[in-house]
Amino acid sequence: MVRWAGGADQIEVMLERDELQPVAGGSDAADALLRMAERHVDAARACVQIDAAGAYALAYDATRKAATALLAHQGLRPTTRGGHIAVVEASEAQFPNVPGLKSLDRLRRRRNQAEYPDPTGYDPITVDEAHEAITVASQAIDTTRLIIDRPEIGMFR
Repeated sequence: MVRWAGGADQIEVMLERDELQPVAGGSDAADALLRMAERHVDAARACVQIDAAGAYALAYDATRKAATALLAHQGLRPTTRGGHIAVVEASEAQFPNVPGLKSLDRLRRRRNQAEYPDPTGYDPITVDEAHEAITVASQAIDTTRLIIDRPEIGMFR
């Protein structure tokens, strides 16, 4: 199990608030999450021209799963209380400048706009936005693998 110094205080607070919890699994869980994330990216690429919003949602999920893989590698996972926000906050605390991961909250907010549209004006996700989200997700997966393989470079500050 690896822990990074950056963001350690925030992780402890999240554990105390029951937004994260310790788990066993580490590398195996992280690998499984990254494989799921890669399948999401492949599916997003396959459907982006047909369903840009669906591709965007898949890209967001892939990025979130990459961030969750870093938590799993540390022996942590978000609780139902913490959910997606816990993944965002833990990622921002530990890896604020990491390519792909630094865009997680932006992707989450835009995906939420598409999932729960404002009744006064719908703003559909475009194919270009979906392509950009897919690129971000691919970066997040690649960077996560790099951080897991070489934990000493985990601090991109």
